[in-house]
Parts: sequence; C-alpha cells; structure tokens
Amino acid sequence: MRLFFFLLVLANLIFFVWNQGYFGTSDESREPHRLEQQLNAEKLRIVSDARPPAAKVAEVTCRSVNGLTLANAEALSAAVVAGGAEARILPVAEPALHLVVITDLANKAAADKKLAELTRLGVEAPKSVALEGGRHEIVLGSFATEAAARELLQGLAKKGIKSARVDARPQPALKAAVETRGEAATLLQQLPKLIAPYADATLGECGP
Repeated sequence: MRLFFFLLVLANLIFFVWNQGYFGTSDESREPHRLEQQLNAEKLRIVSDARPPAAKVAEVTCRSVNGLTLANAEALSAAVVAGGAEARILPVAEPALHLVVITDLANKAAADKKLAELTRLGVEAPKSVALEGGRHEIVLGSFATEAAARELLQGLAKKGIKSARVDARPQPALKAAVETRGEAATLLQQLPKLIAPYADATLGECGP
C-alpha cells in the first residue's frame, strides 16, 4: 500500500515537471514563445494620446471709410471685396433744404401771373418750377436752416405776400461711407493703400 502511494506521488511529480517544460518541451501559449512570434516588433512605437493645440482663430475687425462720393464708394467697395473682406456702402444723408415757396399754382399761366405780381412788389429773383401734372410752384429762396428761411418769410409778409410758406425738402445723398469687415491683420494693411487715391477719405471705427 505504501509502495502504491509513493508511486502515485512520483507520477504526479513527473507530470508536473513535464508540464513546466523541464524536459525540453514548451507551451506555445507561454509568454516567451509569444514574444518570439511578434511580427515587425522593431516598428512598434509608443504614441501619445495628447491632442494637437486648437487652431488660432483670426481676429476680425471693422473699419469705416468716410468722405467718399457715391462713385468712389462703389469703387472702393469692389476693391475691398476683391481683397477677401466684406464691404457695405452707407449713403450719407444730405441735410434738408428749407425753401420759401408759393405752391399750388394750377398751370404756367398762373405761375407767370404770380411772378409778375412778385416783381411789382420788389421780390428779387423769384423762380418758377414746373411740377408733375402741369402744376407749378415759385421758389423765393433756398436756405440751409429753417431760421434763415423764416426770416425771409417775415420780410415777404411785410410786403403783403401771404401765400408763401417754408417747406423742408430732403436732398439726395451725394456722399457715402464704406463699412469694411475682415481679418484684422490683412484689412488694416490693405485699407490705407486702397483709400490713398481718394483725397477726402478718412478711416474711422464702425458704428454700433
């Protein structure tokens, strides 16, 4: 019985030694054998998972070019757009003129009759203007301010001319500004060159 027990222990020991590869065999699943089977191991590289820095956003700026005629504003706007920036033409409103006028004259005959009357009363240089539909008006004076127009109106009233009145007339825009917007570094370098041909052009900040 003891002999059988020792033989069983010896068999287990031999099996253990053989399983560990001490008899010259090896287990392909063991780590040393796996390392030998690696393909192109020299090409392996350790790669960092750090992300590249975000691209820097270009600074955008806005500049207004003032003191242009409408024709110059259109030319400058086209040049700015061709350079890769944005441009917008902003007509500059002219101040209204304040006219001293006699209106509601039905036709030229009525206007001529009124002109003759004004001349007899000593009014200087009245001017007849034809309107749509055959109607006419007589312009007695044109002023930049309402106060100046009313001063003339008071003088006419003293002469007995009661039909005249002051009328503010909007004027078409003769000047314009160009609002430009683009990458600051490029726009601020280009604008001085682009506005150089326009003697009255000035650079300023864009409005709100």
